Formats: sequence, structure tokens, C-alpha cells
Amino acid sequence: MEPSTPPSVAASLGTTHSNARDIHVIRDELCLVEAVSVPRHSFEGKDILAAAGRPADADQIVLQVLKAGGLETIRIHEQVNLALGTKFILATGDRLYRFGIGENSYEWPYRFITGQLIAELSAAADNQHIEIIRNGVATVVPPHERIDLAEYGVEKFVKVTKVWKLKVHGVIQEWDKPEVKVADALARAGYDPKSWDILLIVQGEKTKVTPDYVVDLRTPGIEKIRLMQRTVINGDGQTPTVRRQFQLLADDESFLEDLGLRWEAVLEAGRRWLLIYDYQLPIGYVPSAVVLALDIHPDYPATQIDMFYFTPFVRRTNGTEIPSTQVRAVIGGMEFQGWSRHRTETSKWDEHTDNVRSHMVLVDTCLAKELGE
Repeated sequence: MEPSTPPSVAASLGTTHSNARDIHVIRDELCLVEAVSVPRHSFEGKDILAAAGRPADADQIVLQVLKAGGLETIRIHEQVNLALGTKFILATGDRLYRFGIGENSYEWPYRFITGQLIAELSAAADNQHIEIIRNGVATVVPPHERIDLAEYGVEKFVKVTKVWKLKVHGVIQEWDKPEVKVADALARAGYDPKSWDILLIVQGEKTKVTPDYVVDLRTPGIEKIRLMQRTVINGDGQTPTVRRQFQLLADDESFLEDLGLRWEAVLEAGRRWLLIYDYQLPIGYVPSAVVLALDIHPDYPATQIDMFYFTPFVRRTNGTEIPSTQVRAVIGGMEFQGWSRHRTETSKWDEHTDNVRSHMVLVDTCLAKELGE
């Protein structure tokens, strides 16, 4: 008569029968997960041990990893409820290692444990990761990393909700999921997606997208969504020409392209104007979007950019007067409101480091300051 095949060997060979089913076991410090076969309808702790080739005696430890988080000890003759979890830890002896996850403490039969197992014990959600706290410093534990529980002290673990960032027209949003529909991001920012052309910028690459497009925030860096007004055409159906009547610095042009906004370089009565269209103002001002004009001196960047100008004129929503906005400029037949805002001795212009980008920071700072931010 041919010898019978042990259940654990049958499982490793993929041999299953209609009256058997697979469960998963961990049987050593490598924390490798293996499939073994047990009776399909009813089985006890001893059946798990037998399937893994272990004797059913008092030295054996069987722990069930619960789907809801935590561990449950399974006795030799105890019926197993697979609805609670299908992964089991098998060990021998009385050596236990202690660690904590949040406010809960655990005893583990092996010196090592993986980040994945800690996540399962803590019932971490898909948008959460595990961090280990050592000497007051938190470090992310990757799923496949093994933690040595024999090191001095009791290990402390916490589960932390991941945050993904998305910049929508200059404002950073935080999301607790890695995939965000463009329409949802625009709704949170208060924009109607039907009113705009939408530009997605990922690592400097720009793509026109629809409101239904799903942005994957797991890409390194912060994804940006920029809004552009629908193309406005002249009465004769011709698209207006974008004017480039003088040249900016290469870094300035790259910055403006990254903004995703239409811009022009215009000569007017001997002055050089940079016009940035659809510039969004913070909540607290009307209108919500304007044309921003910057006066670019012929000797720029040796000569600083000073002040800034808006059309239509900008006012506070609460009616409070905005001081020092009486300067006027006419560009292409449009009258602009000049904001008389100047650098101080402590923030003097540096021709080697300052440019359009840094002056835009000054514009944003001045707008926020008027709102008391």
C-alpha cells in the first residue's frame, strides 16, 4: 500500500478536495504566510496543527488573527469560526514578546513581526499606515519590514491616517484617499467645473482633463489643478492673438507656464506690462478673478518690480476701504487699479534671487494682510 500524503504536503502541492478548504498559517519568525488545507465545514485547533504537520499537544500555541483586529487564542479542541479570520499563528513554547498598538497591548510568540501583521492586528484601513515610536520618534513601518521585538523596551505602534495633497488653483487640499475625481476637488474649492477648462500639472507635465478624470495622488510631488476660462472669441469668430511684445527671463516664462494661466507681455506707452489673466483672489474680495498686471522695468531684474495692478477694480466683500489703491494705469484701453505696496529695507529686492515668482508671493501676502490673515 502506498503511503498517504500528509495534509501540509498536499496543501503545498495545491492538492485540495471538495471536503477541504485552505486557510493561511505563519509558523516561524520569518513570518511567511503559507496555505494549508483543513476540513471545509467543521474543524478544531488540532486540525490546524495537523494540517501544518504539528502535534496536537499542550506546548502548541494557535492564535487566530481577527479581521476586526486583535488576536484570539484557539484551544486544541475548540471549534474554529473562520468568519472571524482565516489567518493563524502557530508556535511552540512559553516565550512571548510584548508590544502595543495604540492603547491595546499584545503578546506575540515570535521575536519578529511584520508591518503587514501589525496592520492586520490593528484593523488598519486602506488609507492608514503603521508607525513605530522609538525614543519619541515616529517612523513608518513598510508592510514587509520585520520588526525585532527582542530589542530593549516594549515596542509602541500607532496607525496613522495617510494624507494626500492636491493643489487646486494655488490652494492646497488634503485628502484621506489617494484617488480624487477632479469634479470633487473643484467642488471642495468652490468652483463649477462646467465653467472652466481644466489643466492637470504633474511633475511639470500639463494635461487637459475633464471633471470625471481621476487624479492619482500617489505620484511623487504635489499634483496641481489649474483653471482657465473657456476660450473667448471675437465677434468675427477669430481667437485673439496672445501678445509677446517683449521677452521675459526664461525662469519667469517657465513659472508662468506652470501656473496654467494665460499671460501676455505687452508694450504700452513706453512701459512693459506683464498681464496674467484669470488670477484668482482669496475669499473676501470681489470680483473673484481679475487680470493682474506687473510693471516690468526695461532694466529688470537689476531694477525691481514694484506695486501691482488689477482690473476690474478690487474691493472687500464687507465694504471696508482698501488703503493706497488710488494709482491708475491704462493698458490696452483697460483701466487698472494700482496697489501701492513696496518692499522695506528688511525685504529689499535682490536681482540675483528675486523675479516674477517672488513678486507674486508679495502680491499674495499683501492680499492676505488686507484680510487680517
